[in-house]
Amino acid sequence: MSSLKFQNLFSEEEARELDRITIQNRGISAISLMGFAALSVFKTWENKFRSAKKIFILCGSGNNGGDGYALAQFLKAENLKVEIYSKSGNYSEETKYYKNITEELKIPTFPLDQFKENILHSEDVLVDCLLGTGFKGSLEGEIAKTVSEIKVSKEKLKESLFILSVDSVSGYSPDEKIPFEADALAEIGSPKIKNTFYPLSKDNKSFHPIGFLREEFQTKKVLLERASKDELVARLVREKDSHKYKNGSAVFVGGSEGMSGAILSSALAFQELGGGISQILTPSANTLIKVLKKDPSFMVSGLETSKKSSDYPFLKKASVACVGPGLAASDLPHFSFSKETTLIFDAGALKYLDEKHLGPRTILTPHLGEWSSIIGKKYESQYSALEDAKIWAKEKGTYLLLKGPVSILFTPEGNSYFWEFQEPKLAVMGTGDLLVGILTFFLSRGEDIIESVRLSQSLLLYCAEQCKGYPTAGRIRKKIRTLID
Repeated sequence: MSSLKFQNLFSEEEARELDRITIQNRGISAISLMGFAALSVFKTWENKFRSAKKIFILCGSGNNGGDGYALAQFLKAENLKVEIYSKSGNYSEETKYYKNITEELKIPTFPLDQFKENILHSEDVLVDCLLGTGFKGSLEGEIAKTVSEIKVSKEKLKESLFILSVDSVSGYSPDEKIPFEADALAEIGSPKIKNTFYPLSKDNKSFHPIGFLREEFQTKKVLLERASKDELVARLVREKDSHKYKNGSAVFVGGSEGMSGAILSSALAFQELGGGISQILTPSANTLIKVLKKDPSFMVSGLETSKKSSDYPFLKKASVACVGPGLAASDLPHFSFSKETTLIFDAGALKYLDEKHLGPRTILTPHLGEWSSIIGKKYESQYSALEDAKIWAKEKGTYLLLKGPVSILFTPEGNSYFWEFQEPKLAVMGTGDLLVGILTFFLSRGEDIIESVRLSQSLLLYCAEQCKGYPTAGRIRKKIRTLID
């Protein structure tokens, strides 16, 4: 746990409180913070601004609009072509301050209701400062009309129009369809939960800390940081005096008839990473044959539901048991596991899970549909499941990894760890089996559950990125060798 790398993540309410605390405790004015934010955004996206034919800034009446006015002054100072479309309203002191500056600089400014999609052209940049992360509900009035115009413009001009949203994509809610496709998101002050779900690659998101006291603010939500290639390579090295059990021991239970690929993917990932010894328990004779044909060195045995765990001696020796890849519900064994064994329950093992197996050494790895089956409630999105999943993991005293484009690990202590790196190459059958195989490896090497999840997600992402096109899970797995060789 000491090596865990992360940064705190904030709800909209916590972000506002953090803003207030920073101003109060550090004596930094809201005007200064807004200026810091605008300058930071300008410097980060300077090349994009300088290459634009014209920059259009859409400013709402709140402080998000104030960020837009503050940014406009820097663009004007660099002699860049900029226009503002402004929503009227009751402005805060800091927003008034920067709006007055834009008026003094004679930056062309128009009422927001005059913004039309045909104003925008190829090679323009549109800066969205309409609504902040605190917005809730449905879009209405001129804001709704403006967002609709943005959507039409983007659909028409596609990549030739670059849209940068500041702090939030206006009108976005993780429970709804995206209002329009932003090309980039500049997040101000604190990383926010809602923004982790917006479908953008990490490279197209920028974070601008501007001096907020993030580490002094108590939050139980955390963004996991990606492990570098060098860190991954270092974690895979075997010690010179190591033996097979020291290099990781595991048992994999699954591979029912017609699903041998799932258990093979998990076990092969474990072995190719450097796992020392493993056994596959499968109810399918065909899977048993396929495993031995793939690699005769595998330990593999037939699984019979009538047998007890004592009939499988290796269960007591393995430090990790991974139950579920390719496992039919009818083949689920009624095992008792040692208290020293770390347990992973995936796929077929999830729906009929015996609660006696839940505890601080157990992790469940459902996707949203499987989670809905576990709890008996339908969810439209991961975001809508967050609170229930957090409460459930805490009540059961166990770990829950809710998989998806954004994956979230919920802990027995009530903490939530978010993995925000979205990679379309991983949206293919079999990658979940790879993930639990990789997770089994790191757990068997003695890493704790939270760190094992971070390392596993990092390694799977790295392997996917090494593949061209949209690879199969098998092609992704083979890229493990690039970390070992």
